[in-house]
Amino acid sequence: MGTRIKWLTFGLMVLFQLALPGWMIIGHERVLQQGEVFLFRTAPIDPRDPFRGEYVSLDFEAETGNWSMPGATTAYKENMAYGLLERDTDGFARIGQLQREKPTEGAFIKLKFMTWGNDDVQRVSLPFDRFYLEEGDGATTEKMLQPQWSNDTLVQPLPAHAVVRVLNGEAVIEDLVVGGKSIQVWLEEVPTVK
Repeated sequence: MGTRIKWLTFGLMVLFQLALPGWMIIGHERVLQQGEVFLFRTAPIDPRDPFRGEYVSLDFEAETGNWSMPGATTAYKENMAYGLLERDTDGFARIGQLQREKPTEGAFIKLKFMTWGNDDVQRVSLPFDRFYLEEGDGATTEKMLQPQWSNDTLVQPLPAHAVVRVLNGEAVIEDLVVGGKSIQVWLEEVPTVK
């Protein structure tokens, strides 16, 4: 009888371990298919980490601002909140306000913020910061997104933004657009950096 219970427990653990990644993939695909599209302007790009796979790390302009978060006065404490999304006059996403309770309408993202002893929040962390690429495309993409020196002159990169799908507080990056073109188009046109 004891052996049968051990095998049943083992079987349930294996089933759970196989089902969890599948459930995560289904959720990710649901956001991509049904989520509302928001464009997030990127800030300067951080270098990639070769140990975590082929991706570029992204910073976003929407992560900085000035929000009031009453009751968020614990110094240096990381907190969770919901950022209500708005679009600026150019159509790019920004966080309009922060609130503790899950919104019942409108587009929002669950995010982290940090306070420094008062109710003012100047920086939030969006739940997405990596855009994954095909093997070998990371270095080329980074080079396109970082300022370059040419004849003692710093040349700024083309403007870039991420196309992000948002659904019920979840967000998934769908594309990275540089200078008005998908990064995939650029990568087909630009030789790979070694």
